[in-house]
Amino acid sequence: MNAEVQSSVRRVVTLTPSATELVAAVGAADLIVGVDRFSTHPASVRDLPKVGDFLHPSFEAIVALAPDLVVADEVQAEVARGLNAAGIRTLALSMHTIADVRAGLTAVGRALDREAAAHAAQAEIERALASARSRAQTRPPRVLGVVDRELGGLGNLVAAGPGSYLDELLGVVGAENALADYRVRYPRLSAEQILRAQPEIILDLAPAAAPESGRDDWNRLPELPAVQHGRVYVLQDGIYLAPGPRIGQAIERLSAIVHGSEPGPGTRIE
Repeated sequence: MNAEVQSSVRRVVTLTPSATELVAAVGAADLIVGVDRFSTHPASVRDLPKVGDFLHPSFEAIVALAPDLVVADEVQAEVARGLNAAGIRTLALSMHTIADVRAGLTAVGRALDREAAAHAAQAEIERALASARSRAQTRPPRVLGVVDRELGGLGNLVAAGPGSYLDELLGVVGAENALADYRVRYPRLSAEQILRAQPEIILDLAPAAAPESGRDDWNRLPELPAVQHGRVYVLQDGIYLAPGPRIGQAIERLSAIVHGSEPGPGTRIE
């Protein structure tokens, strides 16, 4: 992790949605002057200058905003080294798990002199985790989490396997990943493999998952228990895929889906 700054920070640039939400979670959203192009939460950042994306942050765009602090992902090491060399301090965070979110809140809170707010956000996460675990069922339902697929169909489908962030969330809310036996974090699945997995609940998080066509897409596999019982959910929010301080919100919604009353046939849009 790179050197942290002191409480004199007045201008912050964030290079990932997770970084943006961490800064906001400690009450410093008003300090953010630039974000990556995928950051949309909180709403106040949506019209801020964009400095590239996760894989291609723009060094020039970042420097032009004259930040006191840049919050990045540790994967963005090359741009972080360049910023440090230019005299712009960076905070490079690992962001893959719930534990990483806890650590990220601590680091950001310390860097921005918002440690009390960081502790409060962490406490809220712990309350959500405890509540979700208390609702766990004796026999966890089998859940398939889809993270990508082709527009208007089930081709090129990629799902969340063991070791993924969504896999961790499913464990917290008392669900079984339908791909628990796989050895790949994000496997690409054929229709035959989906049928063998026999998910009882499907979480469709793919960017191409259009609410109006979701039912027709999944009705192509009527043998699936999730389709038969109307337990396919199109969830159009990145909180289920990217670790961030809104863990509590993600867990609450997933827990309601996993442990909710049996819905009627059809695809649910959340």
